[in-house]
Amino acid sequence: MKKVIILALAAAVSTGCTWVKPSAKSHEVALLTQDRVVNCVKKGVTTSKTLSKIVIIPRSNDKMFSELVMLAKNEAVVLGGDAIVAEGVMSEGSQTFGVYRCK
Repeated sequence: MKKVIILALAAAVSTGCTWVKPSAKSHEVALLTQDRVVNCVKKGVTTSKTLSKIVIIPRSNDKMFSELVMLAKNEAVVLGGDAIVAEGVMSEGSQTFGVYRCK
């Protein structure tokens, strides 16, 4: 039974399954670099967290970063921002983002 569960989880991870759903307005939030927000107002900071592995299977950095960005965009909507900037590096499924209002 354990083998079946592990295989099912491995299949879900390898097929690009995502656990994070966008909020209604998150598509309006842009992921920018620090040099693109110099004329924006910083609304706050958010730290996104997702699973870095499922059971014992490590997850792809690209998939994790994609989920972290979506979580940050969802939070930016709540904070009244329309842009996010990654601050520092992603570590063990966690990433900090600055939230900005540019428009």
